[in-house]
Amino acid sequence: MTSPFPDLGGIAPRMGDPRCGSKNFPTSRPCSEPATWHVAWSLTPETANFSLVCDEHMDEVQEKYVYADRHPAETACDMPGTGWSLAAPSRCVPVSSADLPGGTR
Repeated sequence: MTSPFPDLGGIAPRMGDPRCGSKNFPTSRPCSEPATWHVAWSLTPETANFSLVCDEHMDEVQEKYVYADRHPAETACDMPGTGWSLAAPSRCVPVSSADLPGGTR
C-alpha cells in the first residue's frame, strides 16, 4: 500500500547559518528566514528532536504546541557535533565523540 502522505525529504544540511525550517504544509518550502530560536521538542536521549525557527514562527509554536526547552539560536545550533546543554540558560555546546552513544558523531 502506498502512503497518502508526501515524502518530507531528508534532513537539511547543517552549515552554521541557522535558518527557520518551518513549513505551512509538508510540501511547502521552508520559511528560511534567519532563525532566532532553537526549540527542543524532546530532550529524551536517542529520540531528541529540535527545530530552528524565526520570531514569527516561534509565536505560532508558543500558541499551538508544547515543547521541552528553547534558547536563542546561534551559529553553534546549526553545526554538526553539538549538543544541548541543560544548564540555565540552555545553549548548544560542542560534544566530544566520547559523550555520544557508541562514540559516534
